[in-house]
This record gives sequence, structure tokens and C-alpha cells, in this order.
Amino acid sequence: MTEEKASGKKLTKKQRRKKEQRKQLLALLAIVVLVLVVVGGVLLYNQWSDKRVKTLPSEQRIVAVVDGKETEIPPYSACEVGDQDCKGDKPFELEIGDAEEFTLKLPQDVFDHDWAMVQIFDDPGANVEQYFKANESEEVTVSVESDKETEDGSVPRLTVLEIQSLLIGLDASGEQTPVNTVWSIAPKAQ
Repeated sequence: MTEEKASGKKLTKKQRRKKEQRKQLLALLAIVVLVLVVVGGVLLYNQWSDKRVKTLPSEQRIVAVVDGKETEIPPYSACEVGDQDCKGDKPFELEIGDAEEFTLKLPQDVFDHDWAMVQIFDDPGANVEQYFKANESEEVTVSVESDKETEDGSVPRLTVLEIQSLLIGLDASGEQTPVNTVWSIAPKAQ
């Protein structure tokens, strides 16, 4: 038969049908392979994307809102767990004017797991430490005065507030590692 094809003779109906079926089968196989490659690529990308750190702890910002004005606050410190040489910056001085309270809006990387807030007043007896569970609160409103009174009847004022969270960062070799991240805020009246 190959001699007949080479000599230019017509193919029978059966031969033409088989030839068409081969073409259709090859086209179907090509489509299946293409779909498998695309699906595999999407799955690999999703797996890679889920594992990477999107925003490093040192780049996370808390937003403080005082009388409608928003201020971004960088971390006081962001150090790997167990880092003995970890040193923080100085507390961020937040201008509050004569406001009685302000609101802190947390980034999702903080509020989507456990975190803590420590309020330090000018009277240590008024200090407060609060713990929040994952997704319990995306923001907190903080009063600049304690709800407790001192023995002499005065009301302690907030001197420093800290937000503490354990985030995922990268070590020197680019591997994921836990990072203690602290935002330290010193409210400043005018």
C-alpha cells in the first residue's frame, strides 16, 4: 500500500477514516497534555506562593488613628527568636494632642494569629497586659488614661504601649524563621 500512496493512487474510505482518526487522536492527546501542563503549573505556583513570606516583619506597619489622622508605625524591633543581640529602636512618638484615646489598626499578618498588647502607665500598678486570639480583633482603641486611680486619687497616664507578635520572616540564608516583632508607641501630648 505504501507503494500505492507513493505512486499517487487514492486512499480507500477506510484508509482515509483511519488517517482522520489518527489526526483527531493526536489533536486530543495534544490538548490533554496542554491541560495537564497548565494545571500542573498553576498547582506549583500556588504551592510556591503559599509558602513564601509576602511582607517581612520589619516591613509590617501598624496604623494609628488619632482624631481621624492616620500615622504608620514601623516595628520597634524585629529579631529572630533567640537572638541575644536584638536591640530595639526608640519608641515611636505618636502625637495625640489632647485626644483621650486613639485606635491602632493591625496588619493581617498580626491579627490573623495570637498577639499581645502591653500598656505601661506612669504608675506601674495600672499596667495592663492583654492577649488576643487569632482574628479576635483587627484593631484596638486605647485610652491614654487608666481606668484605675492611684492612692492619692490621680489617674495614671499611658507612657508606652507595645504590640507584640511572633511573625514569620527570613534568616540570613533566606529560610523561613520565627521573628519576635514588637511595636513600641509613646503617646505624646502637645
